[in-house]
Amino acid sequence: MYQLIPHGFYYDFMKRRHLWANLSWAAAGLSLLLFAFKGPNYSIDFTGGTEVEVTFDKPTQIEDVRKALKPAGVGDDAIQSIGDGKESRFLFRMQGQSSAKPEDVAAADAALLKAFPDVSIKPDEQVGTRLLVTWPAPADGGVSKRSVDDFTRATAGLPGVSVQGSPEDNTVYVRLPGLAEQIRGALEASLKDHGLNIQRTDSVGPKVGGSLRTAALLSLGVTMLLLLVLVSMRFDFTFAPGAILCLFHDSTIIVGIWVLTQQEFGLSMISALLTLLGYSINDTIIVYDRIRENMGKYRSTDFSKLLNDSINQTLNRTIITSGGTMLSMVPFLFYGGPVLKQFAIAMLCGIVVGTYSSVYVAAPLTLVLRENRAYLAKLFGLKAPA
Repeated sequence: MYQLIPHGFYYDFMKRRHLWANLSWAAAGLSLLLFAFKGPNYSIDFTGGTEVEVTFDKPTQIEDVRKALKPAGVGDDAIQSIGDGKESRFLFRMQGQSSAKPEDVAAADAALLKAFPDVSIKPDEQVGTRLLVTWPAPADGGVSKRSVDDFTRATAGLPGVSVQGSPEDNTVYVRLPGLAEQIRGALEASLKDHGLNIQRTDSVGPKVGGSLRTAALLSLGVTMLLLLVLVSMRFDFTFAPGAILCLFHDSTIIVGIWVLTQQEFGLSMISALLTLLGYSINDTIIVYDRIRENMGKYRSTDFSKLLNDSINQTLNRTIITSGGTMLSMVPFLFYGGPVLKQFAIAMLCGIVVGTYSSVYVAAPLTLVLRENRAYLAKLFGLKAPA
């Protein structure tokens, strides 16, 4: 195996463990305060809203785009120029906004009720705006003969309105033009000679955004709980708490960095956090395995020295593995687009923090628990290991 660290290298990691431990937990505490009082910059995945990315074939200035979108109610701060500056590429991000205009909803209601007075209309804001239209079943208990075409003809005079069938009997969905369609219409009307191209459109209703946020936080909690069970089965109580607190430390620090820099906190960030939890626990277990192996070989060795020996013995592998993983993230960082770039940044930060915490969080906590194992065993009614 290639030795990045030269033979004979030895560093006393435990010498300044108190300093690094205090700095680590101070940073974790600051991250929690930032999360509680400043709060993350949630993406539309978690708040609901609309994102539209467009390009123009002809050179287009951001001032022209802002002027074109004023009739659609899009504020100047919601329009960003992206790319390398040589292309006319723009991103429109409106958090909490995805619905159709109230007047469009009223017009659709009026057209439907005029054609079918007995229908019941209920708005559905999960993705954009659509109307759930239902009507009574026939008296004989059969299925009504009304079809999607009937409702399409009833709404034919409304621009951008489409009708979709439903798996339920006597039910159709009427889709209204949301904010994304309004943006496209405004740009085509004002900049029709510039060659508009819609690259992507994302629209999430506020109800769905809230559900995604809850599910994401729940997934993080369940993952940490399952990892706690794994480490508890693999190691004794001297090791397991250090590994779990290490995971809490790592995820808290990364979230704190995201809040401090106001990076978007969305599904890509949650994906990175879940990946980092697995990466961090793997790195910690490698160090733990070497510690436990050395405990069996050198029973009379001072435990602090045994930790230093174990960390130094695995240091070459840790640096090569972490460095290789970081290098694999570099292409995503520069060529992966906005979503993968967020993931790559989180991974790069997490790899650094996770590698550091295996040495200066997990190992010192193991030393503290080892030194106090008799007291802890008595406190929890366990038999202290020899």
